[in-house]
Amino acid sequence: MNKHCKQKLEKFGMKVEDVSHVCIAPTLYPLLQYLLLMEDDIAFRHTFYFVNELIPQNVCSHIPCQCFNYFGKEATHKLYRRAAKLKLRFFKYVDFPFLKTAEIFAYDLPYGSLCIGNRNYNLLPDAPNCLTLNSQYDSAEYIRMQNHSNSMIGKLQRLLFGDLFVHYFGDNKQCKAIYLTEENTTHVLEGKDVHIQSLQEMWEKSSERKKEFLMRLFNITPNTILFLNSRPNLFFSQPLMNDCGLSESEYVAVLTKIFHNYPPNSLIIKTHPRDKFDYTKHFPDISLFSEPISSQFLHLMGATPKKIITITSTAIEGFPESIECDYYGVHLHPKLEHFFGNNYVPKRSVIYK
Repeated sequence: MNKHCKQKLEKFGMKVEDVSHVCIAPTLYPLLQYLLLMEDDIAFRHTFYFVNELIPQNVCSHIPCQCFNYFGKEATHKLYRRAAKLKLRFFKYVDFPFLKTAEIFAYDLPYGSLCIGNRNYNLLPDAPNCLTLNSQYDSAEYIRMQNHSNSMIGKLQRLLFGDLFVHYFGDNKQCKAIYLTEENTTHVLEGKDVHIQSLQEMWEKSSERKKEFLMRLFNITPNTILFLNSRPNLFFSQPLMNDCGLSESEYVAVLTKIFHNYPPNSLIIKTHPRDKFDYTKHFPDISLFSEPISSQFLHLMGATPKKIITITSTAIEGFPESIECDYYGVHLHPKLEHFFGNNYVPKRSVIYK
């Protein structure tokens, strides 16, 4: 067994035989959903978590977990990453023996799917309406997945790493159940056991112990909510330079066009965990909230802006229709259209800008 895994279990008073559940959560939303979904004893005493570097260290310190590091883009980093994937592929049952028997709940992106192997699992979404937006036959993300799986590299990866590595988002035979926080529409749901329960419903059913744990886990204090409610307009950022290939000047031009419509002292920018853009450099008069906390959880805790604003962030889907939403969409720039596709539209009511 992996020495570090054993140490992490011991820190929480657990042994390998105590692990009956595994949660694979590379982003904050599925981690929050799993913690709300599970009974306290399962979540706190019988689950091992697999996360990545997007989950903050202060969160990792509160749960028994293995953090995967995707490294950088340099040649040596890519070699380390390939070696780490091969090690996980062939030695996961040596390092993490509970993966043979534990019930698996996962947001099934390729790297994390190596923990699943050829076992069945339950799918957790990455965001509200995740499957509706990304798993239609004509969705840009679904088309990318299909094209990659049919490419030579994709076929080699399937042979080496398994089908899940190239067929994720539950679009495979191993995904038996899907846990959603709202109704989604996609062919992927066919033949699956679908469960729907909102974050609000799960929160209201949670024990006081769990509520206090989640507040502590995500470092939410009364001052957090006071700050978010101190200005009427909340803008949700996205890692568009990284995902869509926007240059810094292109992204600044897009943001300038948006922010021009609001007084600077009326705005707060809520940054995406993967968004490393320096907003204070280009927009010093606009307040910034960069704590890595799920936007949906912030709303549960009382964050109630008068208006939410975004380009295409799914963060808006977790806010009620009573909160007005300005939606700028993919037509702001050709690179956004290319990445998201022309049919990438929100499911809640918005004001198109």
